[in-house]
Amino acid sequence: MVAIDRSAPGRFLRAAFAPNDSVGVLLKTYRTGQVIQRIVPVTTAAGDRFQAWLRYLNSHGWNVYVSVNAYRPGRSRARSAVAQVRHLFLEEDVDGPGLLAALSTRPDLPPPSYVLHSSPGRLHVLWRVRDIAPPGVELLQKQLARELLTDRAATSSAQTTRLPGFFNHKRNPSSPVGIEYLRWRDVFCAEDLPEVSAATPTRVATTTRRSVMASGPVERARAFLQRVGPAVSGQCGDLLTFRVCCRLVRGFGLSDDEAVRVLSEWNARCEPPWSERELRQKIANARRYGREPQGGLL
Repeated sequence: MVAIDRSAPGRFLRAAFAPNDSVGVLLKTYRTGQVIQRIVPVTTAAGDRFQAWLRYLNSHGWNVYVSVNAYRPGRSRARSAVAQVRHLFLEEDVDGPGLLAALSTRPDLPPPSYVLHSSPGRLHVLWRVRDIAPPGVELLQKQLARELLTDRAATSSAQTTRLPGFFNHKRNPSSPVGIEYLRWRDVFCAEDLPEVSAATPTRVATTTRRSVMASGPVERARAFLQRVGPAVSGQCGDLLTFRVCCRLVRGFGLSDDEAVRVLSEWNARCEPPWSERELRQKIANARRYGREPQGGLL
């Protein structure tokens, strides 16, 4: 079995929570359905003795989860026991790279604090936040889950994430849970995040993301563009279009002609639409100056 980083759980807990926070730790084995839960100070959860206990259970097939928010000291892991919202959270268990590509085109969302890789292709994306009440973060998580086609069941303020540095035993073979630290030192407030819309958004077919992984590059690129808002003049539309072109010709590896065809429906929503000549110039710039790894979204 692949070796794991024993320092990873403690580093995440210390980065994600305040020293006086309490967190919910959940252990579950899918062989029997047994569950163990603890509400402990974050210093206890990160401590050597507690971590040794978690490693022992994980080595015997137990999965290790931790709450994304802080709890009141006690025994309850219910939503009503959440003391402080520490994270905005999204879970993607179908097309992780596609979600990251979609997030990179959202000017209303800052870069994530960290991206947790729960298993190959599956992600938990978290932003550190402050001064947001549980009902507010739940509304925003539900809205983003609808817009980005992530898991709409994973929007409670009592949500858990996998603790990095342990193995995910839910699928065979087991895989180590890893994490990428991005803007983890920044803590965002409501003004840094999208506003919650009062209107009920149009539902997007949930089959789109489900079929993406089995599709070719052109189909995947089309599915990606269905999740990208239009470029609007005066609202960073030029930058958004450049990023979109980078995803198409570099990330998805499309030819120039394929990219122009795929862009046609999305371009019709732009305000105003780009001419074909302008699109081809942006595609050429994306191919020349973009930093997206070639084929990185395949």
